[in-house]
Amino acid sequence: MAHRVRRPRLPKSLGLVTAGALALSACGSAASASSSSPAPAKPISIDLWESHNGGPVGAAMSALVAKFNATHTNVRVTLVVTKASSKLPAAVAAGDPPVLAEISHYDGVLVKGLALQSWNPYIKVSKTFAPANVFPAVWTNGEVSGGQHYRLLTDAKVSEVFYNQSMFAAAGITTAPTTWAQLAADAAKLKSPSVVPLGWKDSSAHILPAILSNGGTMLKGSNAVGTAVDFNNAATQATFQYFRNLYVAGDMVFDHGTTLRQDLASGHMAMIDGTSAGYQKVLDAVAGKFKVGAFVEPAGSTGHAANLVQGLGFVLPKGHTAAQDRAAFTFVDWWYQPAQQAYWSEHTGFAPLTKAGAAAIPQSFLAGHPGLAASVVAMSSPYTYGRPVSDSYAQVQAVLDAAFQQAVTGSQPVGAALSQLQSQGDSYMSGSSAL
Repeated sequence: MAHRVRRPRLPKSLGLVTAGALALSACGSAASASSSSPAPAKPISIDLWESHNGGPVGAAMSALVAKFNATHTNVRVTLVVTKASSKLPAAVAAGDPPVLAEISHYDGVLVKGLALQSWNPYIKVSKTFAPANVFPAVWTNGEVSGGQHYRLLTDAKVSEVFYNQSMFAAAGITTAPTTWAQLAADAAKLKSPSVVPLGWKDSSAHILPAILSNGGTMLKGSNAVGTAVDFNNAATQATFQYFRNLYVAGDMVFDHGTTLRQDLASGHMAMIDGTSAGYQKVLDAVAGKFKVGAFVEPAGSTGHAANLVQGLGFVLPKGHTAAQDRAAFTFVDWWYQPAQQAYWSEHTGFAPLTKAGAAAIPQSFLAGHPGLAASVVAMSSPYTYGRPVSDSYAQVQAVLDAAFQQAVTGSQPVGAALSQLQSQGDSYMSGSSAL
């Protein structure tokens, strides 16, 4: 059930007492009261639906909203912790949406249903949202045809690899691998009867960066728009075969994030892949037993690394006054400013959304938090991309996950898996079928 984060209301009796005390503390006469300055305008109240419930992320979100409310007299934000991504369409249909919400990438149903306001009228006059300041992958993350932005990224997750620094030192590995070939060589050095070198998630967010680094694309001819995929090619073939070779050699296993973190913490695994937002979870699991290093996913045959940005984003549902919409953007614009971005990144591990936000994080902090340092490197790269915004791509990702897992584990030959993936992916993107 959704719950609201509000200030406690004063009992009516206490409110009356307070009102009386204020009256007594005035100049003491009706005449003097009538000549005083008019009461300040009541702040515009907006509800923010978001799903960061508990833990460091929930605490950071609550702290920032409290800071905003304390420093803004004209707008008051109330957090409503709920599953906004799944509940917002129903709220829109019922004619009772929040003023502001954070939802996942796929907002196409809402956009096509004309249920969302474009952020463009606001961001085009905001210095905070100058294209030179916002990281390119953030700028394109919620951009649709015509250059309209219906979704502005709230938190940014990029893929990276976490590792046991003690195991690296014992194996004679002095620097983190920068190529996939080096990663495989290091995995072989780390292998022992009690240690699996590498744990990986069979999820598109952890597969696509490798494909991109080998010259592939998320959509045919583009990483943003299109009606066809392009997976049955040399880039995806090389990526699938690479992980297949690791799996056959016993140097890699698939598993869920929680299990991978537990295996790393117990000393049964040397490296696990994850996202920048998972770095704090890794530290919590390890509980200081050893130092945890981090590096961005390595470079492929293109000679450069690649990455993918994912995360929740702010949307502005229709059905509210112009003043409420402006109030919502006041909060979003504030969220993107350097002090808030630095605080959010330092307390959650999410990558900063802007260059100014990245610059506001002290180098001394980054030196002690390699997970965040790696995410800043990834966000600064021209080869880090926003996820395609088409709702159909959610279906493509599902079949990509399945094809990758089947090909790597040997349930299906790599070539057959790619052929099937290509056919299904094109079918979903063209709209001729759906999951």
